[in-house]
Amino acid sequence: MESAPRIVERLERNLMSLGVYVERHARESDTLHLEYETAAPGLTTGDIGNVCSELREAHDAGWEPRDCTFWAFHTEGGFHGRWSVSAGWFRALERGDISETDFSTLVLSTREPASEPPAEVPTFGEAAVDPVETDGSA
Repeated sequence: MESAPRIVERLERNLMSLGVYVERHARESDTLHLEYETAAPGLTTGDIGNVCSELREAHDAGWEPRDCTFWAFHTEGGFHGRWSVSAGWFRALERGDISETDFSTLVLSTREPASEPPAEVPTFGEAAVDPVETDGSA
């Protein structure tokens, strides 16, 4: 079973070649927050799909899914928005309770784009703090 730091390392390693650069992460309660940069214009379905594909492959390899919130930033600065995925959606997909299309629809329904991306970088509290730099409890 992959821990939070291992899933983050996996995402960093495997998404970089796809133009998604994981910058920071934090765990807040049972939710893993990941901040990434992309040159893409806004919250693109391509970037979201690439991240979700990697999460699904990690789940197939033994990662125990957890709720995740992704904060997207432009590589030149500015905030694109955020989106999330629920741990339960991975389990429902695995059991056959939802289809891959249902899974994708659920994920895309969580998109919260910045009003005019790239927008000013938001302050989102503790979720922006890398736990490795604080208490290492990731």
